[in-house]
Amino acid sequence: MPIGRRNNTRKKVILAGIQGLIIGVVGVLLFGLLLNLANDKKAESEETEITKPKDEDKKVEVTGKVEEKSLPFQAKQYGMFTSKESAIAFIGSQPSLAKASIFQVENQFFVWSDLYVTTIPTQEAEVLPTFIKSLYVSTDSCDDPKVIKVMELIQQENLSKKFFESIEKKEDYPDDLMEIVQAISAFSEVPSVMRSHIFSHYVATNNCLKLKF
Repeated sequence: MPIGRRNNTRKKVILAGIQGLIIGVVGVLLFGLLLNLANDKKAESEETEITKPKDEDKKVEVTGKVEEKSLPFQAKQYGMFTSKESAIAFIGSQPSLAKASIFQVENQFFVWSDLYVTTIPTQEAEVLPTFIKSLYVSTDSCDDPKVIKVMELIQQENLSKKFFESIEKKEDYPDDLMEIVQAISAFSEVPSVMRSHIFSHYVATNNCLKLKF
């Protein structure tokens, strides 16, 4: 075979190979492009099928009113029980808790020895575990102004028998207030202890007083 023809044949083979390679690459690129377009269209169709919840575009309005009659307190807590009997038994087994009170909040019964307002004295080391628990009492549901006034009254720091006796208009407060004060002062005139027992009495006898933590 002549040399010229052999070279031409080789060139044709090389060109055919290059052409096939280019066609293959272009084909792969076109296939990838078409696949992406198909996926994009599928995603768009799926998005159009998703329906928004009816309430999604509605604005949320805060309708609850702020409780303006919530009074803050700080309780010295020794325990929480699921029944009043258990709380009473616990106090009875601990001589140091002879002056403690039991507070019911829904289905729970708390044992508190002292009730503070803002000033909390330095706590001495005790055998029983204890901690200070913050709480609020709401008087918003109370129609009796005397109940509201006695809750506001015990917000005073320096409570004592003399303090209550010095109240000028005792008729503005519950009728049994002075009897309660007299009974408490027989075993303690510590302000936080007096506050705790007065608080306990009126919370137990007035459902309108709501405790919140």
